[in-house]
Amino acid sequence: MDHECYCDAIPLQLLTCCRTVHHEVNELLYAHNVFKLSWWNLPARETFQRLSATAVATIRSLQIDLGSIERRDRMMVTEEDINKLFDIIVTRCTTTKLNFTIACDVLERKYIGVVTRPFKRLTHLRSCAVCLTILPDVSLGKLAKKMVLAATNHVSRVSGFPFMKLPKELRYQILEHTDLVMRWRDRRWLDDGLVIQDGLSLPDNKPNYCCRRCTSSHAFCCCPHLTASFSDSCACFLFPHAFFRVSRQFATEAREVFFSQNRFIFTGTPDGTLAFLQRQPSAMLPLIRQIDFQISPSNVLNWSRPDDGGLLAWRTLVPFLAAYLHLANLALAIDTGHADDTSRRLLDLDARSEGARAFHRAVIAPLQADTRFRQLRSFHAYWALCHDDEADAERAVKGPAYDSVREGKIPYDRRNPNFPHGVPHSSLAWENGTAV
Repeated sequence: MDHECYCDAIPLQLLTCCRTVHHEVNELLYAHNVFKLSWWNLPARETFQRLSATAVATIRSLQIDLGSIERRDRMMVTEEDINKLFDIIVTRCTTTKLNFTIACDVLERKYIGVVTRPFKRLTHLRSCAVCLTILPDVSLGKLAKKMVLAATNHVSRVSGFPFMKLPKELRYQILEHTDLVMRWRDRRWLDDGLVIQDGLSLPDNKPNYCCRRCTSSHAFCCCPHLTASFSDSCACFLFPHAFFRVSRQFATEAREVFFSQNRFIFTGTPDGTLAFLQRQPSAMLPLIRQIDFQISPSNVLNWSRPDDGGLLAWRTLVPFLAAYLHLANLALAIDTGHADDTSRRLLDLDARSEGARAFHRAVIAPLQADTRFRQLRSFHAYWALCHDDEADAERAVKGPAYDSVREGKIPYDRRNPNFPHGVPHSSLAWENGTAV
């Protein structure tokens, strides 16, 4: 080898210990690892073909990279080759438990059948992701979605379902489980709500944004807004414009679900936040139930100056919230991030802690001055520094008797410092505390 391998060694000692241990380790090895097979890695392909039927049946996550599919002097990947590979998957794998990903780059559209025809043999997959080309392509993206839905047996055979004839309560419950609502799915919940950065929703604000959940590893990206692909596990939130274009009644109900069920996480400048809220129908703003303001620690020093533009914009945004939102139903949180090493160096914690406190006071002052914010359903402050001041800031807004911990906030000594805006659920708290 001309380079050092960083892969963990396969535990051959355990596999050769005895028959009982061999079978137990064999099951763990194949069931709990992600297997990535590159078509051009001939030794890896041969190794996969030599695996026993028991081993292949135990695999739970398989990713195949076919590379470029084109014809110049010859077809680089033939349909016959793919069929041989799928023979192993169809006959040996337990497809109902398999998370399957296939990625390729179809350079000439007329050769798309090289992949799609063999793929039709896969059915009842547990989860599936397909990438047909690394470039955005609407038609190929729709084809990838059709392939995934067919392979996971999610193709609807019912046309013209009378959705609007259902009772209104049922329609709302169904809409809550559609793409109208962005929900956090696992412990990596950095985007556990609808993130609005400088007035634009992600990934619209970040064209290269990947949720990193579209496949079982980070080897491929199958987020549909980046490539001609589709994944049934993709967690990217695309603003649901289509829901608002069906009919007037449907659009009204979709907006009610969208604004009432989403957790809005505003980052960037207050000007962008205000612009986003002003673009929304004024009748829908009172439906918002959860808002988090994430303010970068880099703003601490700037916002402590009275003439700073960000602070002036914040003072304009706060009265708008009081005027247009139903504060009695609103859970409001302000988070200045966690005190990581970067924040400590930036703020020079020992010398400028008073600057951080001045920043926090400047943020709280408009809320404290407007007595309407005492009606808030809940108010949580997460300070990057000066954690002892959080309770004082919350009482300044809600009143001297307010106790945020009693209202569900997790105390600082039990919060995970790697999460930038608090903890949305008690299951993510550290039971034994944490040292920051």
